[in-house]
Amino acid sequence: MEFLPIVAAGCCILGGIGTITHTHNINKIIMFALLESGLIGLIASFYYLDVAIVSSILEPIATLILLLGVLKYEYALKTKKKYSTEVPVLTK
Repeated sequence: MEFLPIVAAGCCILGGIGTITHTHNINKIIMFALLESGLIGLIASFYYLDVAIVSSILEPIATLILLLGVLKYEYALKTKKKYSTEVPVLTK
């Protein structure tokens, strides 16, 4: 009995559930990386090793770019000026 497809499918399922259920963006990216690693395991278990090699090289680069984009988005949200909706009263 081969364990690699079972473990890879478990990683895919856990990563998919985690991606759906988490609300914080960083946690979603982490769970998405788990899903991708399970997908690479499934590809390797079906002996498509060339596809698995290319996927395992490109997956961390894509995760890093996605992580940098999310961090930049969150920084932009934190530094955004907030204007109040109340009109200032100028008379005494």
